[in-house]
Amino acid sequence: MADPLGILARAAHRSDNTFNMREYIYEAWDGSERKALEYLGLFCFLVVPYAIYLGMHLGVLHTGTDQFVRICFISALPFAVLAYSDNAWSSNDAAPVCLAAWIAVCIAFSFKCTICVIGLAVTFFLFILSALLAHGFGAICRFFKDRIRGYVAD
Repeated sequence: MADPLGILARAAHRSDNTFNMREYIYEAWDGSERKALEYLGLFCFLVVPYAIYLGMHLGVLHTGTDQFVRICFISALPFAVLAYSDNAWSSNDAAPVCLAAWIAVCIAFSFKCTICVIGLAVTFFLFILSALLAHGFGAICRFFKDRIRGYVAD
């Protein structure tokens, strides 16, 4: 198991005393920190569409009501990408990150508006449904990709 601080120290103490962030990210991505980087990236990505939707829902942002399908689609994209690109990724990995992003956005909006928790839970269900559908699509695409590679290799 790679030590993130050790990787950071090695990258920082190069001969020219410059910090090479790209080298650190590559080593962390190939090592055991990959799952943590996926969690962090997914969280940061999901906060944006969730905040946009909640802003629309609470009347802070004024847009058309037809934007919900687009926001669900955009928020579901990383689930399909992760399910396709990472064999170890599962929907059990995504659920806590999804919930944490939703809670963070709800807390941020709770300082500006009074929020009905039950109403927010109902709208979050649609995001969960779109994420599960996207995850399934990515997993099916990965399955067919693996089958094709196996067929070509034989």
